[in-house]
Amino acid sequence: MPHKILSASAFLIALGAPAIADPTLGFGLNFTFGNGTINSGVGVRLFSNDTPDEFAGSLGVDYMFGSQGWRGSIGAAYMMENSYLELNGGYDFNRGGFDFGLGGGWANTDNDDDDDDNNGSDDSLVIMDPAGPVGDV
Repeated sequence: MPHKILSASAFLIALGAPAIADPTLGFGLNFTFGNGTINSGVGVRLFSNDTPDEFAGSLGVDYMFGSQGWRGSIGAAYMMENSYLELNGGYDFNRGGFDFGLGGGWANTDNDDDDDDNNGSDDSLVIMDPAGPVGDV
């Protein structure tokens, strides 16, 4: 059974590798629903994209408080400015079952918006000739 899980994980990661544009890390909370219980935990995520207002794939590892064990997950996230919301499916290694999760938290997103970096000012350099215009006026 562990070999099948590792093989499937490696296959899914290999499929997602060409789609990785600019990966980033995130940290957050996760709530899982499955095995007849609701469980909460904290975890770390690797996202396939760091651009705000776009969707990204995610791979994660959580420490779940209810089962007091580790959970691996794969999912889809909506990236926002320095945060994310995520839906994921995962495997709770302590309980030995699959579940679905809803999470959110902080992510290191790319905030390179031209309008935000310079507060609306023009970055171009203007040099004026102190003698005034040259040539016919």
